Amino acid sequence: MKIATEIQQTQESIDEQITELVQQIRESHAAIEEQEARIQEAKDALTPLLAERGSNWADDAGYARLVGEGTRIFYDSAALDDLIIHLPLQYGWLKDYRTEVKVSGRVQVR
Repeated sequence: MKIATEIQQTQESIDEQITELVQQIRESHAAIEEQEARIQEAKDALTPLLAERGSNWADDAGYARLVGEGTRIFYDSAALDDLIIHLPLQYGWLKDYRTEVKVSGRVQVR
């Protein structure tokens, strides 16, 4: 019976530690979400100010700027490797392997 009690106590101890760590992680996630919301609010307020200023802003620690809407281009590297090996003369036809994603404008602060 003593061994069973020790096993149960060990399991309870482990469960308590897990509970504490899970709670710590949940609280940290909540704090991060709160800070991300505050950052977004500040960026939303900063956007019209930078637009009105008409140029980037900088200090010794970094900068704030508006980044325009654009397009990101990605290539399927496995397909390109296959193309180089099997059809090297058609390697220039990269557009067939290109993926474009629209990127919205935003405020960038460093």
